[in-house]
Amino acid sequence: MTTQANPALAALQDIQTPVEIGAWPLAYGYWITLALIICSLGLITYWLIKRRQTHAAKNAALAELAALELQHEQFVDQVSSILKRAALSYSPRTQVAQLSGENWYKWLNAQVSSPQNELCELLAKRFQANRFSDAEKSKLRASAQRWIKSALPLKKAAKSEESTC
Repeated sequence: MTTQANPALAALQDIQTPVEIGAWPLAYGYWITLALIICSLGLITYWLIKRRQTHAAKNAALAELAALELQHEQFVDQVSSILKRAALSYSPRTQVAQLSGENWYKWLNAQVSSPQNELCELLAKRFQANRFSDAEKSKLRASAQRWIKSALPLKKAAKSEESTC
């Protein structure tokens, strides 16, 4: 026996699903977010490059100071020379190059918030007849490293009131 199909059901067709939504083109919000991310990455990269360039002389001075041998005859002169070269990297030559003696020590102290009298005293002692002990040379190196870390890159011009050593 054959069953007759309902003629009303014969006219129905299968259900058709809608076309899937694709990923492209992206909505405006995604484009804006992508542009902000790219700009942020560019600015961060630029900032890091400038920061590295700014701190290059400071890092070189610290590395050179760490490499100095305490037993070298000219240790104290070399420390003073490193400080002068580091300062010249961040300030005009006319402002720093001619400084020596008491004026040099005053300028060094003017660049930091808390005066580093120990550094000045040890640098001044290099002109005295008695030699430096290894302990004094170690103190000088540590004081010079503290000055480089706190003063460089120079943040301000020389103070009007000069601190003394």
